[in-house]
Amino acid sequence: MEANKRQNVAIIGTGMAGLVVAYMLRNDHRGRFDVEVFEKQDKLSLDSASYNLTNQNGGGAKPERLDLPMRTFADGYYESLKRMYDYFGIPYGPLRFIYSLSTLPDNSTKQTSPYYMHSSNNHQLPPLRPTGLSWTGWLIEVCYLAMCYYWFKACCFFVAPKTLESCGTEESLRQYVERIMLPSYYVKRYFLPVFASVATCSHDALMDSPALDLVDYGRRTFRKNHHTVLGGVQHVEQKLSEDLTYKLGMKVTAVENVGTKVQVSWTDTCDGQSSSRLFDHVILAVTPDVVGTIFQPLRSAMKAVPTTTVQSVVHRDFSRILDSSKSIWAQVSLGPGEPAPHPLHMCSNGTATETVHEHPSSALITTYPIAPIDPEKVLHTATFTRVLRSTTSRQVVNQIFGQNNSGGEKSQLWRNGDGNVWLVGGWCWDGMVLLEGCLASATRVADALDVEVPWMKGSSL
Repeated sequence: MEANKRQNVAIIGTGMAGLVVAYMLRNDHRGRFDVEVFEKQDKLSLDSASYNLTNQNGGGAKPERLDLPMRTFADGYYESLKRMYDYFGIPYGPLRFIYSLSTLPDNSTKQTSPYYMHSSNNHQLPPLRPTGLSWTGWLIEVCYLAMCYYWFKACCFFVAPKTLESCGTEESLRQYVERIMLPSYYVKRYFLPVFASVATCSHDALMDSPALDLVDYGRRTFRKNHHTVLGGVQHVEQKLSEDLTYKLGMKVTAVENVGTKVQVSWTDTCDGQSSSRLFDHVILAVTPDVVGTIFQPLRSAMKAVPTTTVQSVVHRDFSRILDSSKSIWAQVSLGPGEPAPHPLHMCSNGTATETVHEHPSSALITTYPIAPIDPEKVLHTATFTRVLRSTTSRQVVNQIFGQNNSGGEKSQLWRNGDGNVWLVGGWCWDGMVLLEGCLASATRVADALDVEVPWMKGSSL
């Protein structure tokens, strides 16, 4: 790049990855980039699904912003994300949760009954005991659970998953838990509900994911605190989008290389007018299904990256979890001035787990709903695309981002940055599809364009 030549960059998508890379490029200390952002919605997408919840009890309380989906992050895994939050002075802190695990009854009129309850960071001592479970049965269950839990954690540190790079074959999570002989009772009742809630996917999709993802996450978050942004990610969006030039309601229909430039074509969703323009660089901050639709070189490869549609529903239908909630609150003890914990009900059937977050403002947030919710009690519904991982998609993604380059046929696959087109997003790295992937992929583009990442100064990460 010539020293004084300004280059124009199009960024498509305004989730975390798109806004982060936009911030870094337009704040390049050498002032080399003119950044223009395209978003098909009528508002920036990072906070677009969130909801302002008013306390049912009234009293003039200010509405509380609910992040949908809930965006918690853990020490040990989200180091780049935490550095960025600290750089911007965005406040975050640990939320105290009480997790209840239950099986969804076949009869929709019956309530769930928890078979286990756990308080985050063991803030409730002694541990909570589900109503109806004898002390003897509960102690046996706790001891069994502890043995299985610490066995899995020990395996995370000492039993490496098989990967294509190390063994010539990619081991799925299903194969890994069988190899380490993790008991099926524990897997079904504890392991799958918890990790499927983190990954927001079905049990089968989780078990088909690369074992490396979950083992790495389990190792790095062991005995670490989990946090959430105080006041919601609206504050993150505001910081990243300050003075940003963006076009809302613009659906990008094609990204094509034209000589040394990249042409972006889009349609105005309001009046249907079509336009196109040439850019020096184009950064795609969208899900792989969208990438495959608008960027022909990756049309085939993106079919190997699975996606699913997930809902988060804000409602006041307590019919399913009322008894479970009463069981929790009957045992909760609070010190003077101590904030009440947030119950999080993980309710499973044979194939999936829904999470029901019991919010203090007398509302529930159900993510990945399985059981029916009374439509008259629904306040808000958000639908989003969830990118999944599989042993096949891991190899495809790693090839795109310059890993596993063994020559031959693989070398013909389009690589990130070819023709000055770049990919960023939570799925654009070798790990679970979480916010840290957004930061990692955005940083990769910044490094390639020789742009300084302000919150990474002095970092050894």
